[in-house]
Amino acid sequence: MNRTFAILASAVIFGLSIATGHAADAPLPPRVNFIATPASQLRLGMTAQEVTRVMGEVASETDVTAGSTQISKLQFTDAIPGQVVLTDGKVSRITLDPFRMEKDALPSFIQAWPGFAGSAVRRAFGEPAVVLRHQFFGIELDQWIYSRADGCDVSVFFRADRVIAKAAGRGVPADLFRVDLPSPPLGETEGPLREPHVGMTARGVRELYGSARFSVDYVRNGQPSLRAVYKVEAEGMFTSLAFVDGVVTELEDLGRMPDDPSFQGR
Repeated sequence: MNRTFAILASAVIFGLSIATGHAADAPLPPRVNFIATPASQLRLGMTAQEVTRVMGEVASETDVTAGSTQISKLQFTDAIPGQVVLTDGKVSRITLDPFRMEKDALPSFIQAWPGFAGSAVRRAFGEPAVVLRHQFFGIELDQWIYSRADGCDVSVFFRADRVIAKAAGRGVPADLFRVDLPSPPLGETEGPLREPHVGMTARGVRELYGSARFSVDYVRNGQPSLRAVYKVEAEGMFTSLAFVDGVVTELEDLGRMPDDPSFQGR
């Protein structure tokens, strides 16, 4: 009887240690780094050749045909990982990942995008094998571990029920709360730029475009974030920009918007 009780007690203690996480897994404190990146030289409308001249070798490329439209997605593993999308041979979107959401090379069986709610992840991938709850630096964090029969584990991390990162294995990445933002383009310190670039500040964008036609504020991994749409007055075109902590991390060419006043921001 005593031996059985001891085994059960040990199992309970082990289960509690799993549910609360391990001190050894504690990540580094939250911090924001500003990093110079060649991506700040990219601009909308560039050709693929111009992009690779700036960024160097492409880590991976995906080509898709949608009707008569050719779309190419170029992945780069710079100091700040990024993706460049070309539509019919011209850059239509530039995106940096300041949170480096995918901390390691991950198996293809799970694709949980940043910002996904827990309910969406469950619908897509089912119930996780293990759910851990952590608290680091006053930040509550959930870790869902998905396992396969071949022993491949993937952890999906949630903050306020939104996906903030994925990582191979069951450990907590040391840089989970790290944010890498692009340094401002060189021209911004000398005067307003004529085109938007990643690394531009909110002030630089206002000098270029004026007030946004639409904007949505949100929080991503604890950082104030914003997505806004601006009109390029001289051309009647629209551009979408994403900001993290007041710095541009994504820009997209939206082309022309419908004539309806609601789409024109009036």
